[in-house]
Amino acid sequence: MSDLNVSVVVPARNAAAWLGECLQSIRDQHPHEMIVVDGCSTDDSVAIARECGATVVSDEGRGLPAARMLGARSATGDVVALIDADVVLPPESLRGLLAEFESGGYDGLQFGLASEADGPGYWGAALAWHHNHSRVRRWFGVSATLMRRDVLLAVGFDDDFRSGEDVELRIRLEQAGYRLGVSDSVVVRHRFKDTFDYARDQWLQDGAGSARTVRKHPGRAGWMAALPLLATVRGVGMSLFRAPRFLPYWVGFLLYNYRAMFGELLRPAHKPMSVGGNAAWLAAARIAPMVTGFLFWALAALVLPPEQIGLGSAVVAAALLSVQLGMFGVGPATLTLLPAEADGGRRLIATSLLTVATFSLLGAGLLVLITGLLGTGVGEAWNDPVVTVLFLATVLLAASAYQLDHVGVAQERADRTLVRSLAQSLVQLAFLAAAFAVGSRDLAVIVAAVAAGALASVLVGLRQLSRAQVSPDWRHGLRVRPALSLLKPGLPNHALMLADRAPGYLLPLIVAATLGPSSTAAWYVVWMMASAVFFVPQSAGFTLQTALAETRARPGLVSSALRASLLLTLGAGLILMFAGPALLGFLGPQYASAWVLLPVLVPALLLSCVTQVYYGLCRAQGRLFESTVVAVLAAILVVAPAAAVAQQYGLTGVSVLWAVAQATASFIAARRLVILTRVKPAPTEGEIPSAARHQPT
Repeated sequence: MSDLNVSVVVPARNAAAWLGECLQSIRDQHPHEMIVVDGCSTDDSVAIARECGATVVSDEGRGLPAARMLGARSATGDVVALIDADVVLPPESLRGLLAEFESGGYDGLQFGLASEADGPGYWGAALAWHHNHSRVRRWFGVSATLMRRDVLLAVGFDDDFRSGEDVELRIRLEQAGYRLGVSDSVVVRHRFKDTFDYARDQWLQDGAGSARTVRKHPGRAGWMAALPLLATVRGVGMSLFRAPRFLPYWVGFLLYNYRAMFGELLRPAHKPMSVGGNAAWLAAARIAPMVTGFLFWALAALVLPPEQIGLGSAVVAAALLSVQLGMFGVGPATLTLLPAEADGGRRLIATSLLTVATFSLLGAGLLVLITGLLGTGVGEAWNDPVVTVLFLATVLLAASAYQLDHVGVAQERADRTLVRSLAQSLVQLAFLAAAFAVGSRDLAVIVAAVAAGALASVLVGLRQLSRAQVSPDWRHGLRVRPALSLLKPGLPNHALMLADRAPGYLLPLIVAATLGPSSTAAWYVVWMMASAVFFVPQSAGFTLQTALAETRARPGLVSSALRASLLLTLGAGLILMFAGPALLGFLGPQYASAWVLLPVLVPALLLSCVTQVYYGLCRAQGRLFESTVVAVLAAILVVAPAAAVAQQYGLTGVSVLWAVAQATASFIAARRLVILTRVKPAPTEGEIPSAARHQPT
């Protein structure tokens, strides 16, 4: 039989238990050559490879991506087969895949994988069952794959990846337009070791690889970060009906994936991010928890009546409003001042955290007093002292978490925000599920779950700062003078932020007071979905402000921020439009009818991209008065007639009202952006002087 024009590359490190059978199955198919890349094995791998007639080269222990690339460079054939040592090729399978590869014009084609355990125990069987029933088996990988050698050498693996390199390679191959596929007709055996340690190692590698991928490709961050959770939800559902004994497997899968993901993302990055990258990370940090956020409210809606859901959402909205009231512009001021701090911002971080926590708590107390006196809507919640205490705790923790987001953006490390957001949303969901499991069924459970999630976010954030060696200097933060020095540049920003954000938090309260808790429940679920997308343009505005803090106004930066904002918002908006109706229908008929609000809200979100970039530019240039006027105008258009419109036209009228306000603000913002990016910005009233930008705090 003639040789196949295929160079087979097998990376191996301490693979003696499997390598012989793997190489024998390859040799029987007469490839052009067989190259084993040894990773400094301490067992008999090298001897086995030579006995099977393979050429052996060493990668000197540089890892799997480097081993595969060394094998490809050593190969002489036009087509390279990347075969892992845990794979066994059935007779004639290599010839069959090569025929499919050439006839289909592929640049990369993977064998179909039939996974199996190498023993009779639980963990190998669970791993095999997972992979045989997972959607991942239809994704192009490199464990048993044919590739054109020139394509592999041109694109190449990233040597910085110790795991997840196949996913990262696939992203770049797809972006470059190469044709990839997975065979349905040619299937090989793929083996798993039958131990818990092996399963745990697989999970940890998956999580760490996902983290590296989202760090390098922030546009994929939301999907990659949510993938372990989505896989677990799907796996648990399938296991319940097909293989209940594998349910414990998914607990380990979820926990170890996120443990590795968080651990990798907590590592300091080598360099700061671009405007687009930082915006994408911050946006991902808002969008990724949308999945768990929806699951949170979906679970609550399935267990609690709409009246309690409506009142709970009003309490959460009141907490977020209190946070906005108490920010006093400290967040935007941090974006401008922190990059110039000589000590990495340790004193400023402490000052900012204590300041926003104090003022937010005072604002929350005032809100409880006023709404309690009114008695209707959210004021009904304060009849329960437990809910009131939990509400105040939520405000305190949420304010701190929100300020940590600003710190991350100012440090050009918005990826840390994603870690905190995921920790917050997962703890929040787990707390609610545990409370329902033990029989708790009241409003306090919702508020307590939100507080627990905020606490998790703060603890993770403080840990991140500690690992980056910029732990807050709390002694400095307790002093009044540093707080005043931070508030001085911050207060001019506060009116803009308050006018921009307050309507979103006031609308649920207005709906609760005019239409009742049931309508508030439907509105809040839809508004939560829209808000997740709305964070994209807001993120672009904040990251633009940070970039302009030193470089001043450059048309290139503004265009980059606007382009990134529009693209990300469009993608997120389309997902919301297509998935929203189904998700609402899942919650029940009282929520399903609210899908009609999405076609009104999503186009308005796109318009807000222009407005938020304009706000970011104005903050950086000190044009706070004019931007605040625009924001106040938009807020008045929404809030002033909201109660009357809600009574007359219901939730649809409220949505249209918000869309009209966004359209008005974006029209003004677009005209001003054209002017401001054509002329050199001049200092105006309210601008933060250059000396203030660099003075120690």
